[in-house]
Amino acid sequence: MNDERWLDEDAGPIVPAYLLTRGRTVPASEAIDLIAVIITSGGLTPPVGLGPEHLIILQKCTKPTRLVDVAAELNLPIGVVRVLVGDLHTQQLVQVESPPPAPDATVLLEVITGLKAL
Repeated sequence: MNDERWLDEDAGPIVPAYLLTRGRTVPASEAIDLIAVIITSGGLTPPVGLGPEHLIILQKCTKPTRLVDVAAELNLPIGVVRVLVGDLHTQQLVQVESPPPAPDATVLLEVITGLKAL
């Protein structure tokens, strides 16, 4: 097999995204919504044994950051980032705040009706 196709001159060896999660597709903790807010909750020194992607997530989430924004900044598939954030959540290194529930359709219809009445 030719090793050249597995190397990139600038980045070095290319690793398929599913290897970052060891083939897992579901987060270790609970399901994490796409617009969930992630914030680092651990101390300043991360524990030993975390992968580089985990460390980048911890650095990026010192301020509240949406899961989709983390995935975009890491340039990784959202499913992979969900699993990685789930790992950090299980270790209590990040907090995951779910988005508020969507308003009831009747409330939205009342708002529209009220706006039309203006």
